[in-house]
Order: sequence, then structure tokens, then C-alpha cells
Amino acid sequence: MSAEEVWALLREVPDPEIPRVSIVDMGMIGEVQVSGGKAQIELIPTFAGCAAVPLMVREIGERLRARGIAAEVRVNYGAAWSPDRIRPEGWKALRAAGFAVPTHLTDDPEALFEDVACPRCGSTATSLLSPFGPTACRAIFKCHACGEAFELFKPPV
Repeated sequence: MSAEEVWALLREVPDPEIPRVSIVDMGMIGEVQVSGGKAQIELIPTFAGCAAVPLMVREIGERLRARGIAAEVRVNYGAAWSPDRIRPEGWKALRAAGFAVPTHLTDDPEALFEDVACPRCGSTATSLLSPFGPTACRAIFKCHACGEAFELFKPPV
């Protein structure tokens, strides 16, 4: 099996917290090397404390084993994941999953919460309810136009 075929299989592995987005489109796969019947895969978690890492490692291994490939997954906590790693398909999938996405990336954490548009109605008449949602990479907002609460997928800063 080629590295391209392994990449294609990895595109089928969903992010456990946001299943509409693959781990590839989220930019969580670094290097992929294939030699013989073995693939070496670098997994870069979005946050160092991500509780879903063991699940992703297992899913990658199972998916490749089902195709007759042994997988060695190396979790790289030293590589800094950033939203720059998210592929265009990932941003589209996040929006389709109902997440607001940052309109601009900045080193200023406060600026991330400015001009946040509601993913349901598009209004920017929104306010921050909590800088932390169900996971550290999400914030909770309320839209004053449609009344819905929603999550902003935020980059680590």
C-alpha cells in the first residue's frame, strides 16, 4: 500500500469530538511513511490534554489493520497544532456541523471573541456566555437575533 492510500484511509477517520470532520482535515496528521506492510503515522493532537487521543490511535490502527497494514501511531505532543493546520475541507465541515469559526486568527485571546457570527442565522449580535465549552477548544455564545446558543471552535493561544 502506498502513502497516498494510507492518507485516503486516514481521511475516513472522524474526529471523535466532531465526527463530521476527519482527523486529516483537522490537520492532526503530520507525517505518513509506508514501508512494506507497515505505516508510521504522526498524530498531532489539537490540545495536549485531549482525552480522545487513545480513541484516535485505536481507530487509526483498526482502520489500517482491516486493510492488512500494521500501523505505528506516534503521538507528537511536541508539535504545536494550530488552526493553520486545518484544511479548507475542515473549515467547511466545522461550519456544516454548526460551529462558528474564527473570522481572524490572532495571538490576542480577547480578539477571538469579537465579531463572532451565529452559524445558524449569520448575525453578529452575539455574546460570549463561557470561554470554555464541553472541551477547552470550544467557547459558548448566544445569538441575540435568533436566540440560539452555539459553540465557537477556537484555536489554542
